[in-house]
Amino acid sequence: MDSDKARICVLYDIYGDLLPKSCADFIDMYYNDDLSLSEIAENVGISRQGVRSGIMHGIKILSEYESKLSLYEKYKGNNETVKEIKTELSSTALPDDKKEKIFSLLNKLAY
Repeated sequence: MDSDKARICVLYDIYGDLLPKSCADFIDMYYNDDLSLSEIAENVGISRQGVRSGIMHGIKILSEYESKLSLYEKYKGNNETVKEIKTELSSTALPDDKKEKIFSLLNKLAY
């Protein structure tokens, strides 16, 4: 998955419930269900351009939310921190059962 598509999918996961229903549905079908613009247009009974406009409008809204709230950036930072902690933990001299417990807790934090 290219990075732009991955970013949009994560932004949709974070903020998708805040989108107008039609934009959310179009983004979901296009990015998550991997339907083409033509397939979506046929399914919902509008033009291909109408679907594209809805997707672009939804992406614009998602980007605006992210610029104000930065939840995606925090998500990425948290995942990097969890990875660093796991790397450090791997080289520590803790008993295996303690390491497993800590890894389990870290996995709950990772997305």
